[in-house]
Amino acid sequence: MKEIARDYLAEEGADLKAGKAAFLSVDLVHGRIRAYSADEYADIAPVLVGSGWHMRWPIPPVDNMRANALIADAAEHADNLFRMVSLRTDPDPHGVILYAGAGTAIDAIQRRCAEEWKTFHEAP
Repeated sequence: MKEIARDYLAEEGADLKAGKAAFLSVDLVHGRIRAYSADEYADIAPVLVGSGWHMRWPIPPVDNMRANALIADAAEHADNLFRMVSLRTDPDPHGVILYAGAGTAIDAIQRRCAEEWKTFHEAP
């Protein structure tokens, strides 16, 4: 059974506060979920996102502990999403084929990221 790898951040620290924008990302090619911050991808989507190889959701610049909790919470849905895709490499155009049920996993990840934003803005 396909399972997604979880790339957690070091427990101490605030890696996501260093960049311009923070994201929760699911790599549908290699099967990986992670949180990262990046200046270069803040204003435009990278080609891997545009082609569907990766999916990403904006998240607030939280500390590493909260980012890791978000990864853990979303991982089950990312596993479901990863199981519901196949890669199209021939013929062109290359891309990802999403099967029935993938939308439910995508929505669940989006809702979890939205909850993180709500918590972030309500925190004192």
